[in-house]
Amino acid sequence: MKKQSFIIIGIVIMLLTACHPKQYIYLMDMPLDKYVPITNKMETRIKPDDRLSIVVKSKKQELAVPFNAHSYQVKLTGETTSSGNDATTGYLVDESGFIDFPILGRLQLGGLTMPQASEYIRGLLTEGKHIPDAVVETRITNFTIYSLGALSPRKLVVPEGHINLLQALAQLGDLQGRAKFQKVRVIREDDGQRMEFDVDVTTKDLFDSPAFFLQQNDIVYAEPKKPQSDAAGKTSFWISILAVLASIAYSVTYMLK
Repeated sequence: MKKQSFIIIGIVIMLLTACHPKQYIYLMDMPLDKYVPITNKMETRIKPDDRLSIVVKSKKQELAVPFNAHSYQVKLTGETTSSGNDATTGYLVDESGFIDFPILGRLQLGGLTMPQASEYIRGLLTEGKHIPDAVVETRITNFTIYSLGALSPRKLVVPEGHINLLQALAQLGDLQGRAKFQKVRVIREDDGQRMEFDVDVTTKDLFDSPAFFLQQNDIVYAEPKKPQSDAAGKTSFWISILAVLASIAYSVTYMLK
């Protein structure tokens, strides 16, 4: 009789084990203690609607002051201070990729990286004999990523002006078993076109994805494993089944005593 009881208990345990979800981890096929060559580099390029902070510096700061009049003030000590909110100040890139820069006029920066834009402006300042020793620093101040789905819907502002998908997931709250690790979608608008990329974060192949390095205004959508209402219904179903099985197991055990 005890044997039958053990069989029933075993069946219940097997059912519980079968319901346990499969666990995934990031980069499961990434080799340990081994360097992997980096085949692509993070290069954020300037796009329309970007807000740019462009700071011009010189050993003679009085020469740089007129070129920082738009949204930043450079003191004679070389210290740079903002005159407002970074996300709403600075130079707005128009639809054609141009900005209006003090004294130098309209400059086309669209498509350039930050170092390229800085070098371009520095060249105009030195070649035009405005500032012989000009140093230029350029960055995007409204670089923003959005999240949807299993991730908490939110707007992530990236002051550094660059971020990759893993860094974004870490700041957006991680997938934490709520989402499909093998299907993280990145929605991107670029040059008048909309593209979607599905990224599998369980494999090292994600480093080669064009969506690994995120761009301005990308949307990261983490597809839930199950719709919330469906998951809740199935949870109630399995709770009911287990309750019945437990009741049967108890009754049979009692009768076999």
